[in-house]
Amino acid sequence: MRKTQRNKNKKRIVERLISLSDASSFDSEFWQKQTPQDRFIATWKTIGEFYKIKGINGYKLRLQRSIQNIKQA
Repeated sequence: MRKTQRNKNKKRIVERLISLSDASSFDSEFWQKQTPQDRFIATWKTIGEFYKIKGINGYKLRLQRSIQNIKQA
């Protein structure tokens, strides 16, 4: 059984009753349907929630930027 809802904040809620063995395929199917931006936002929110649960100030959360120059000899 599959049920999709949108709440007041326009968040999409998807529910499905499945067996434990099918859980992995459901997760993959769900995330593959999301845009890269939606996946990034969900990941970033999860990271923020993790730090909040651990009691760490998430104020300094940011992406790490790495720059590397490669020169041909």
